[in-house]
Amino acid sequence: MILIDYSQVALSTILTFQRELKGTESEVKNLIRHVTLSTIKSYKKKYGKEYGEIVIACDGRKYWRKEYFEYYKASRKKNRDASDLDWKLIFDTLTELREDIAKHFPYRVIHVDRAEADDVIAVMTKWVQTNQLVQEGLVEESQKVLILSSDKDFKQLQLYPNVNQWSPMLKKYINATKKEISEFMIEHIVKGDSGDGIPNILSKDDVFVIGERQKPVSAKRLAEFIELGYDACRTDDEKRNWKRNSVLVAFDNIPPDVEEEIVTTYLNNKPTGDKMSIMSYLIAHKCRLLLDDLEDF
Repeated sequence: MILIDYSQVALSTILTFQRELKGTESEVKNLIRHVTLSTIKSYKKKYGKEYGEIVIACDGRKYWRKEYFEYYKASRKKNRDASDLDWKLIFDTLTELREDIAKHFPYRVIHVDRAEADDVIAVMTKWVQTNQLVQEGLVEESQKVLILSSDKDFKQLQLYPNVNQWSPMLKKYINATKKEISEFMIEHIVKGDSGDGIPNILSKDDVFVIGERQKPVSAKRLAEFIELGYDACRTDDEKRNWKRNSVLVAFDNIPPDVEEEIVTTYLNNKPTGDKMSIMSYLIAHKCRLLLDDLEDF
């Protein structure tokens, strides 16, 4: 199974065309459609024989993490508003393209309310290792999984067998030992993730929203946490914040109902696209350059 982090992979490619993204609406939409489909096509050609089917993992309209922690990703809109790119057009086009891929291309697209693409990738990685076919011995070994994303959070999924991650941004595989994953997760919990609006465990929930600086985590304290884990917490606030961050960053904490909806969507959303539907779509949307080697889709 090839799990593509749809928005992350698409944006990392699209944003290399900064000048072209300031063109007309029609030009921008055509660019996004073309480079995204071209990227997916290249992955299918390169990895399809070894890893099998492609699954497009998408962000839902709402996130369960936002329900749990109100400041989750709270600063992202502000940062985008400060940009001179038309982010509404970019995201509207990616949404339209996501629906087109599900209809016209031979890939499963998973888009579930309250789930992020991270959740989809985590749940599907776990599912292909533990589903009923594996448990009943009807397949000889767990399915190989390739995660296509530059997100460092996916390191934790390498605790499962036969899981690899390719970073399109770094252009290399991301590998980690069990010890490295354990230390990474503790550091991730302790330091939080400013990009997602998750403070470190020494700081208040709203530190990024109100524009304050976080309390720094010294190298000595971080070493204590890596050695002792949760037991290195000294105050009730630190214990509370450890739990807060653990829920937000560890994939083991995805709510069961969200997990179930992801697997159900995968099983029910069987690909319907074939060669003729792909060709018709590409011609209709003026993606004629992608008509070469159509079988690579």
